[in-house]
Amino acid sequence: MKTVAASLFVVWLSVTSSAYGQLSPERARLIEDARKEGKVVFYTGSSANDGNALKAAFEKKYPFIKMEYFRAGKDKLLGKYLTEARNNTFLADVYQGSVFPLATLQQRGLLARYRSPERDAIHDSLRPKDDYWAPVILNAMTIAYNTRLVKGDDIPKSYDDLLLPKWKGKLGLDLNKTEWYVAMLQMLGDEKGRKYMDALSKQNVQARDGNTIGGQLLAAGEYSIVVSQYPTSVEEMKKSGAPIEWIALQPHLVYAQVLALTAKNSHPAAGKLFIDYCLSVEGQTVLKGLSRITVRKDVLPNPPKLIEGHKLLVVNPVSPEDYNRYNNEYHKYFR
Repeated sequence: MKTVAASLFVVWLSVTSSAYGQLSPERARLIEDARKEGKVVFYTGSSANDGNALKAAFEKKYPFIKMEYFRAGKDKLLGKYLTEARNNTFLADVYQGSVFPLATLQQRGLLARYRSPERDAIHDSLRPKDDYWAPVILNAMTIAYNTRLVKGDDIPKSYDDLLLPKWKGKLGLDLNKTEWYVAMLQMLGDEKGRKYMDALSKQNVQARDGNTIGGQLLAAGEYSIVVSQYPTSVEEMKKSGAPIEWIALQPHLVYAQVLALTAKNSHPAAGKLFIDYCLSVEGQTVLKGLSRITVRKDVLPNPPKLIEGHKLLVVNPVSPEDYNRYNNEYHKYFR
């Protein structure tokens, strides 16, 4: 059976080389090593839709590799991985999350350096200084509102508008978006930012864990406005007729979702191949089809308004210690 499988792989490799150009010896060796491993395990904080789409596309391109993924919210995913590491159990080959929890993994020596050949196609401003991770999509943080409950002049034009008395008890917030809290403090400054959070917390904000549940409750009319919502998820919900819309206040707050190869894993070649695929034109096109904000210069998001026409504020990474402090402050205000 191994001889037959190897023969089929040679045929596949020949066809692939013919169709996509001659593979370099390094690339051919990586694919062969990945074929021998036969599996890649992906830990992600993204949605199940993303995981399923990437799994289907990756396995179609590389049918000799089975992709398994586990998804959870940012904090739960990090906690799961750190618990496994303490127990000397290393299941994940590739980890995807915001740059903040990834900094924790890097500090603890749990990430491996890997420079993908697709790296140079990423927007210059998004490339990290080292190769512990690579951005795969951008998350924008915008205000979302129920179009049946909020119309015309009532649509917020600034974050200060959310402090108006008419919105008391009608605001929703995702407790997993510590990145938004960090972005606001970086935009306003620590003193002014914390003063704003104190005022916002007095609006009886309905805080929940998770971006998806926030969008669902918004569409159902449980509250009128979500203070920080991914516009990409709003775009997806609009396709099914949900009465919601988003608006980007200026500056447009964004941060990177990044991919990293774990330092201890069972499928290093398949992990590298999966990272390369996600950063390739083909992989970024799959993510574009899910309304994600792509990071390649040659693959624009759909719709382009997700990123174009806005003054961007890219959230600066902070140390794990500072992130934990910001996370605790955020939860203290709104939990």
